[in-house]
Amino acid sequence: MTTQITDTKRELILQTARELLAKNGFAKTTLDDIANALGMKKSSLYYYYTNKDALLEDVMKREEENFCSIVGEALKKSDTAIDKIINYEKVKFDYVRDTIKMHEISTSVLLEFKSKMYVHIQNIHKKEIEMLKTILDESIKKKEIKKCDTTKVAGLILTISEALRHREFYFASFTVSKTIDFTNAIDEMIFAVKLIFDGISIHH
Repeated sequence: MTTQITDTKRELILQTARELLAKNGFAKTTLDDIANALGMKKSSLYYYYTNKDALLEDVMKREEENFCSIVGEALKKSDTAIDKIINYEKVKFDYVRDTIKMHEISTSVLLEFKSKMYVHIQNIHKKEIEMLKTILDESIKKKEIKKCDTTKVAGLILTISEALRHREFYFASFTVSKTIDFTNAIDEMIFAVKLIFDGISIHH
């Protein structure tokens, strides 16, 4: 029972920390802020986390698990490889957009997060490569696409996807509202995926 209460409390701390970190950034968020938002003493928070870095580490681990679970599910919802990957990219862009909107993340905070969670970004990147490579390898077996270096193709898809998001972050930093709109980026991503598949598809 005690373990269950501890886990529930830890979950609440992580959720609250995620919201405050997303809204104010790592540098401006203190353990006092998190404790106050939870209505608990800072000394009680120390029972779970001795410093802000340890708390951020758990927040990022949870974010990594959540993201990989969501995009992993997206890959299962279509039959053909191209439809799987297009759906996967749509879900990924939506995830980033909704996270920004829900937690009012500014572009500067988002970039600060990325520098802090470099290891987690690398882990996510590896998992994404593996997921896309699996889809492409299955497509080769089904004779939907030609034999090719599926690791490189998966890497190219991720590079284009990341570049399009970075472009929107960059453009948004010059606007008064700092609002990020991925509408054009998603359209361009779908176009890029179709171009890639046009080059590797087996035309019967």
